[in-house]
Amino acid sequence: MKIRSPRYAREIPQRYRYEAAKTKSGKIFFPPRLVYPGGETATKHILAQTGKVLTWTIQSTGPAEYADMTPYAMAIVELDDGARITSMLVDVEHSTVKTGMRVRIEFRKIRSEGHEGLLCYGYKVVPE
Repeated sequence: MKIRSPRYAREIPQRYRYEAAKTKSGKIFFPPRLVYPGGETATKHILAQTGKVLTWTIQSTGPAEYADMTPYAMAIVELDDGARITSMLVDVEHSTVKTGMRVRIEFRKIRSEGHEGLLCYGYKVVPE
C-alpha cells in the first residue's frame, strides 16, 4: 500500500478543524479552493457540527485500508450551515439509517496507512 502522508498533512485543517471557505454570495466550499466561481473571494468558515442525512448507502466492499470495517455506511450530510459533506456514518445499526436523520460530526480515527502504521484522523458522523 502506498503511503499518502503528504496528502494527509495538507488536509489537516479540514479534517481536524473543519475549515471551509464562504464566499460573499454565501456559498460554502469544503474543502476550500484556490479559485472560486465568478472570481469571488472567500473567507475562512468553520463548519456547523450538526446536520441531516440527505442520502446514504451501505458499502459492502471497499478499499483495502477499510477492509476491516466493511460493511459500512456512507452518507451525504447537509450541515446546519448549508454545507454538504460526504462521510462515514458510524455507531448506528445499518437497518436504522434513514434519510433526514439528525447527525453530528465527531473526530475519529479514519484508518492506518502502510506497514509503518501512520494513524490518520478526521471526521465521521454519528446519530444525535
